[in-house]
Amino acid sequence: MSIEKLIRLSACALAALAIMSGCATTQVRTSWSKPGAPPGEFERVSAECENDPGITGLKGYASYQVCMKKHGWFLIEEPVQ
Repeated sequence: MSIEKLIRLSACALAALAIMSGCATTQVRTSWSKPGAPPGEFERVSAECENDPGITGLKGYASYQVCMKKHGWFLIEEPVQ
């Protein structure tokens, strides 16, 4: 086997490993967080934002996200075990 073939084979093997490792990514869970929020605040604000007519041009979840952020809540991502 020539050195060129060995280099190509190694490159193909590395590419295959990179593709396979990309498929085994860690799953994450997204949730809302606000440090220091009293009990029940999330439920109250969430219900308020669900019923908010929203900002012109935003529909559905985008409007909900803007409303939640206006009330000091932000999205966090946590790895799923």
